[in-house]
Amino acid sequence: MIVYAFIAFFLSFASSFVIIYLVRRKFHLLITDHLHEGPQKFHTRPTPRLGGIGLYLALLIALVLALLKGESYKYDFALLFISATPAFMAGLWEDLSGKLSPKLRFLLIWLSGTLAFFLGGAKLVRLDLPIDFLFNSLLFSYFFTVFALTGLTNAINIIDGFNGLASMVSIIILLALGYVSYKVGDYFLATLCIAYIGALAGFFILNYPHGLIFLGDGGAYLTGFLLGSISVLLVKRHSEVSPWFPFLVCIYPIFETLFSIYRRKFLKGTSPFLPDGLHLHTLIYKRLTKWLLGPEAEKIKRNAATSPFLWVLSLLGVAPALLFWNSTPILILFSIFFAFVYLYLYWRILIPRWVFKK
Repeated sequence: MIVYAFIAFFLSFASSFVIIYLVRRKFHLLITDHLHEGPQKFHTRPTPRLGGIGLYLALLIALVLALLKGESYKYDFALLFISATPAFMAGLWEDLSGKLSPKLRFLLIWLSGTLAFFLGGAKLVRLDLPIDFLFNSLLFSYFFTVFALTGLTNAINIIDGFNGLASMVSIIILLALGYVSYKVGDYFLATLCIAYIGALAGFFILNYPHGLIFLGDGGAYLTGFLLGSISVLLVKRHSEVSPWFPFLVCIYPIFETLFSIYRRKFLKGTSPFLPDGLHLHTLIYKRLTKWLLGPEAEKIKRNAATSPFLWVLSLLGVAPALLFWNSTPILILFSIFFAFVYLYLYWRILIPRWVFKK
């Protein structure tokens, strides 16, 4: 199992390193910053957004290794890899061209979810709630599952705003999913988690703290889709695992997305799909790090200082999820607790009276 992590780490790191080298030497066309201007851009140095290529190649090599070793789960791995490809390609296309419409991106991610549902067996079959009888309908199960996969895929992209943020949060989530997968004897999901942790780690050390390369939409979509697929498969294949376990593990990006939609639609009266500069991570960067490091601190230092706050916030969901992974009532209570903590921190930073007392 560890072999997969080492191979994925090396390939992801090497691929990202080569991209950085080529960009600095010759292929400046690989830098597409001018195509991605917006309120969520917080770096000043032109940077390639192609970290997803290394992650995709690492996942491909892990699949090849599984096939060569004749692993019992090799076909499950292959089907999941095939399913993830449209989502990755949608993001990569956007990274390189900046011209892929949101509607087409959504459709390609939905296609990935559809493939995972019908080919990979990633089907939500229960929530441990009174509405579980609805999952007896294939149509309901399909739409609910693919909607959830599409949502988490986009959620990781939403939190991908600062160096090390999305990648480390995803590593934390995968560690939790991998641990419970191993605990219940699911070596396919455990191996997949370990392999992708290695791939993300290879990218992370080049991304944090200096931001030499970014995940881009391709890397964020691929990561989010895999997190969602592993979560759904874990609950489907093991009845002892509460469906609220992966929900609480992934609650930071999920709640960030849901609150952003609510904030834009009902508080601002704008489209919930338009980007803005009012995410929690953005407020931490604009206000909290400026207060801690001083208004004259370099942007790169404030950028790097932002992510650890959100790593800790993510652990607020992951830690209790690991302790109570098979207890739905307790997991629901901690999900509600997380929502209150998030909202308290958000409004406290947005209206920072305590900051100005310093």
